[in-house]
Amino acid sequence: MGTRLPVDDGTMPLLIEPHGDLEGSAVALASWAAEHRHDLDKWLHRAGAVLMRGFGIGSAGEFHDVVAAVRPQLLNYAGGDSPREALGDRIYTSTEFPPDKEIGLHNELSYTRTWPERVFFCCLVAAHSGGETHIADSRNVFAQMDRAVRDRFSEKGVIYRQHLRDGSDELGPGKSWQETFETTKRAEVERVCASQGMEFEWTHRGLRTSLHNPGVLTHPVTGETCWFNQADLWHARFDCVKAQENRTLAETPADEALGSHACYGDGSEIPIGDLTSVRAACKRSERLFSWQAGDLLILDNILTMHGRKPFKGQRRVLVAMA
Repeated sequence: MGTRLPVDDGTMPLLIEPHGDLEGSAVALASWAAEHRHDLDKWLHRAGAVLMRGFGIGSAGEFHDVVAAVRPQLLNYAGGDSPREALGDRIYTSTEFPPDKEIGLHNELSYTRTWPERVFFCCLVAAHSGGETHIADSRNVFAQMDRAVRDRFSEKGVIYRQHLRDGSDELGPGKSWQETFETTKRAEVERVCASQGMEFEWTHRGLRTSLHNPGVLTHPVTGETCWFNQADLWHARFDCVKAQENRTLAETPADEALGSHACYGDGSEIPIGDLTSVRAACKRSERLFSWQAGDLLILDNILTMHGRKPFKGQRRVLVAMA
């Protein structure tokens, strides 16, 4: 098994390639990954991202077997706001926003209390053009951030608010509460909300929730400070892919308003200038690579942000979380 950094001497992702009998074998990769879990953790704590290329992962089943060898206890996506298809065994498609839209850099599920430690991506079909998964070191993003902006996020945190439609409202924006929480049972939704410290209220249109989360985190192993929020993707008046979903929560604070919004943890609005500064710091730290069919990308979800570039042609990338 060979390991090396990208040819431009960047720090992420660390590239692992096979040799000998391991060439093109997902079965062999699963066996090797089970034996080298601690090495993978060590490399992830250093680089934040590990790209395993040349093992020929060709199906959701093979992807699941490799991921389960690394982290046997996979997570579901209950509480997640992105549109994606559940394929079984806690394997999902990557976010299915329109291909002409860019998905901004973010840490997975950072608007919940149950964010994953690891995020796994597998490319089954690479786009004809574009479609890169761009990544950024959350440590660098924090270091690049305007000091006043990062101090406000550090001290106040972020409140994420959303009003989810009921499943019977097929024309409303975004996902329904049934799709979001992967259940049709209100009692289960209430249990999840309570377990996460999330305020919630049933309305005649669906479910309203509010959660106060940190804006930055200290990594529990490395001790490094990391940018960790999705304020720029949730803010109702800031340009991002979710803005295409007709989010009106901030502009119309009545029962009828559906959608999502983010504010500072003290309830004050986040100025657009602060979000522009956030986006600029992310851009300065961004790295991209082009997918090849069979690739497996593993991220430390605190250390590494990810997103998706626009693309043309067919693209099929799967995701699992642990």
